[in-house]
Amino acid sequence: MELRHLEQIFEVCRAGGFSGAARKLRISQPTLSKSIARLEAQLSLKLFERSNGAARPTAYGAFVAQRAEALLQGVAALTRDLEQMARGEEGRVRIAVGPATRLKPLPELLRLVAERFPRLHLETTLESGQGVIRALNEGSVDIALGYSEHAARYGDLIRKKLFEDTIIFVARRGHPVLDLRDVTPEALLRHPIALPSVLPGLEHWVGTINREQTDNLTAFVSDDYGLITQRALYTDAIAMGASFLFEDEVTAGRLARVSCTLDLTYSCWMLTTAERWRSPIIKSLAELAKVAASRKPLNAAA
Repeated sequence: MELRHLEQIFEVCRAGGFSGAARKLRISQPTLSKSIARLEAQLSLKLFERSNGAARPTAYGAFVAQRAEALLQGVAALTRDLEQMARGEEGRVRIAVGPATRLKPLPELLRLVAERFPRLHLETTLESGQGVIRALNEGSVDIALGYSEHAARYGDLIRKKLFEDTIIFVARRGHPVLDLRDVTPEALLRHPIALPSVLPGLEHWVGTINREQTDNLTAFVSDDYGLITQRALYTDAIAMGASFLFEDEVTAGRLARVSCTLDLTYSCWMLTTAERWRSPIIKSLAELAKVAASRKPLNAAA
């Protein structure tokens, strides 16, 4: 079995047929079919059940595809590392960030990287909180800057904690919720909430809620904390996020922290795969990310 066979089997499983896989692999469908058929004959195993243009993997095919995915990611990582070694520091690193990590530590990290590795090419992509980790796990990025709750399900990733902060609610001056102490979920959800996503920790805190409360909990959902902040400034919505995101507005007195019983910590991590962690550049970026996280972020409302 050759490496190309692993790639072919994996793509057929992902596409659900030979035609789609052939397009992805940039070869003709007959060429792909013959290649798989020859491999099946060589192994004396049937890898796919073929029917009406579709291809469903047998137990053997599914087993190979599952093993192939990790191997192909490893080969891709090795190829990038070799290219980077050949170019010195002229390689390319792809970074995924979420709504909060786009504001801290990404901007300062990019500045530090430009100083330390001026020839290094960077690509950044903005994803949802869960999408950040998923992009890393699928191999479409090299490192991810994400929140610990989203990273919890991917136990095999390399994790480097960058900083911690408190998750808070904030409201505009004069908002009636600011007159209350130790606000409960019931009292909070009488008002619309602005947030990027409903975190598991938040779900646990609010518990079982009715339809009206559910509508308020997801009244304004955005991946842009500038818009979330504006929502709190100019409407009756209560914004939720790590405290650093609202620091400037709270300091200026335009927003105030809501006193509530929520006890939730925002933990920011840099994550990567074991294969990518072998790269000296990735390890250097982890060090720079830690430094970047200790510095003041850009204005979240900018």
